[in-house]
Amino acid sequence: MVAPLSRLQAKTFPAMSSMLQEKENYEELNQIGNGAYGTVYKGRDLVNKGKFVAMKKIKIPLAQDGVPMTTLREIALLKQLDQQQHPNIVKLLDVVHGPRLYNEKCMTLYLVFEHIEQDLATYMARCPKPGMSSEIIKSIMRQILSGVDFLHCNRVVHRDLKPQNVLVSSDLRIKIADFGLAKIYDFDMKLTSVVSWKCIPLYVLF
Repeated sequence: MVAPLSRLQAKTFPAMSSMLQEKENYEELNQIGNGAYGTVYKGRDLVNKGKFVAMKKIKIPLAQDGVPMTTLREIALLKQLDQQQHPNIVKLLDVVHGPRLYNEKCMTLYLVFEHIEQDLATYMARCPKPGMSSEIIKSIMRQILSGVDFLHCNRVVHRDLKPQNVLVSSDLRIKIADFGLAKIYDFDMKLTSVVSWKCIPLYVLF
């Protein structure tokens, strides 16, 4: 079971980078994604026979107190979840840092993941008419639910599950990715919030 993140202390980047290796073992290729917490590149593992990887590049200002909590959370969760190696959770292979450039006021951190060809949003957009067969839909849903069940059994709430964060391989293997917003809950934590509803026009129900 995943340990509470409250026990995880943020380190300053110089201290953290001294414990990590530089990304010289990886070659950064083309950009394949972009989000609020970093840019994702297709890369190559130069040590492991040029195997393709996905590299999430995160820029960290040198004046910042420490590594962003979203990054620490993602690393901590994936490192601990990977001990059980669930087939529907993306695998974090490595964490490395880029070189510090004197003309830049930031350093870079790379989260190196297994490379999966596309996300579910792209797969659905490319799917020819009349769309996915019922067998494929069932297979995708079964794998997503299997991954979510694994997370919930380990008290992890993803909180950002959407087609862009569900990866699909060429042989239709599903991997849940992007744990930057994920949280570990305890048994006293409320999983729902109270929402005030106003009366809505009847026609919107039809």
